[in-house]
Amino acid sequence: MFRRLWRYILRNRRDYLWGVAATLAYAAVFALFPLTVLWAVAALVDGEPAPQVLLRCLAVAGVAVARSGVRYFSRVLVFNAAREIEFQLRNDFFAHLLRMPQSFYRTWRTGDLMSRAVNDLTAVRLLLGLGLLNVAQTPVMLVTAIGMMFYLNAELTVWVMLPIPLFVLIARGFGRSMHASNLAVQEGLAEMSNQMQENISGIAVIKAYAVEAATGRRFAKLSRDLYERSMRAARLQGGMPALTGLLPNIGLLMIFVVGGNMMLSGQMGVPEFFAFVLYNTELSMPLFFMGWLFTLVQRGTASMQRIDEVLSLQPAIADAPAASTPRAPRSGGLDGEIEFRNLCFRYPGSEARPPALQDITLRIPRGAVVGIVGPVGAGKTTLASLIPRIYQTQEGMLRMDGRDVNSIPLRELRNSIAFVPQDPFLFSMSLDENIAYGLPESLSQAERHRLVRWAGDRAQLSRDVLELPQGYRTLVGERGVMLSGGQRQRAALARALAKEAGILVLDDTLSAVDAQTEAAIQENLREIFAGRSVVVVASRVETVCEADLIVVLDEGRIVERGVHRELAAAGGLYARLLREQQEERRLASGLDALGAAK
Repeated sequence: MFRRLWRYILRNRRDYLWGVAATLAYAAVFALFPLTVLWAVAALVDGEPAPQVLLRCLAVAGVAVARSGVRYFSRVLVFNAAREIEFQLRNDFFAHLLRMPQSFYRTWRTGDLMSRAVNDLTAVRLLLGLGLLNVAQTPVMLVTAIGMMFYLNAELTVWVMLPIPLFVLIARGFGRSMHASNLAVQEGLAEMSNQMQENISGIAVIKAYAVEAATGRRFAKLSRDLYERSMRAARLQGGMPALTGLLPNIGLLMIFVVGGNMMLSGQMGVPEFFAFVLYNTELSMPLFFMGWLFTLVQRGTASMQRIDEVLSLQPAIADAPAASTPRAPRSGGLDGEIEFRNLCFRYPGSEARPPALQDITLRIPRGAVVGIVGPVGAGKTTLASLIPRIYQTQEGMLRMDGRDVNSIPLRELRNSIAFVPQDPFLFSMSLDENIAYGLPESLSQAERHRLVRWAGDRAQLSRDVLELPQGYRTLVGERGVMLSGGQRQRAALARALAKEAGILVLDDTLSAVDAQTEAAIQENLREIFAGRSVVVVASRVETVCEADLIVVLDEGRIVERGVHRELAAAGGLYARLLREQQEERRLASGLDALGAAK
């Protein structure tokens, strides 16, 4: 954790070095101020002429102004460096999340990750700003002030410093408790952020089942728990400065009792006594900061521990050290030959269960259209997800253009594939921005506009777009909430078509589309599929009846393969699925006709 933080500090070392230099200068002026006041008071006590007294008073004012100026620059330099590290760390954290595979997001909650990226990073920034500033500044201020006090009167200084060991004991006890307390608060914030995110995302379900009251009670319980954790932390954070703030007052008592007697007995002059009072008063600020510093450091280290917990995880799917250099692609990357060789696959963390896929041997030539069908849970989506390497496969079990998929750089592999997942996801932006999401940034605006319209036409979106308030520029809302299920599927299909990749993987893309629209899309896709390698996962058998090859999966195994006519005549699982779906269609048509007649 500290090694990672140190790398960021070294990256911004220039600002920190200048900040430390300004801090040391501030500490020097800090120690000089009471001496300058002593000099001015001595002029009054000794009855110096008015011009001399005025000169010394101007010196006091000059030192005060210089102290404020140096303090300002020290804080600006260190705070700017802390903001810069926060900026770099947040970008690195997000980039790390982008590198993590989908299996990572099955175990890590969105709200927790959001809390680490916002709340925890803020605490780290305070540690690197106010925290580091006071780590460098406070000890120097204490040492210089105590040194000057020893110079003025060693015996009185010993009396004033008697409470310091008490401070060390207090700091040690509070430090352990504050670390555990601040870590609990940050974890509570993460839990509440996750709950809030889930409830907002699932608001339609909450309202549909009328469970607003129960959901509110669950959130209130979570909020109460966070409140209690925060109150425990607040009591500790408030108690530390309060106790450390008593130490200068004890020192002031010693000055009045011991120093007063010394002054009355002639062992100390009035100017020295006055300077001692000022030094003791000046010590109250670094001692107070020392107490607050423990709070900042403990909270910051607890937060950095949570951030480092994520950054320390290595992506399960990454370019192999010996990954081959990307080849110059034909219009979009790989040529499109796909081969599964005795492939077996288990999802991470499910070692006790049977494999999701077993003994899959399948070759898809370049330019072929392959349909994958089977009952629910057969492994269709899993098989499709392995092609763009969303999940990791063992060496040698999946090859692309004769190369092991694990040896192909991820950028080359995924730039060559347009993948439409079963659950289409749209971002909270305009429809045209969603369709153009996978296009290269180097494309001109005119070319992007052309591709978006072309893909929208092929996905049968044009008629729907005419009914939208701003056409393609209509904001679709979070997760595409402004669109119907079928429109979201067609928008996701259009996004894949606009990419013009050599390999197209469609995972049950048209399940929410009506039969008439699906037929029109299929007509367009015949032209688009030409020259591409296409894998179509379908829940409806009719969707893939014109494919060059149809593969039937059941319980993770290939149980049949062939073309539609052969499989329909074979009387196996494919034929049974075909009959059941045709019967369902006839029944649905009959019910629709009956409803229309009424």
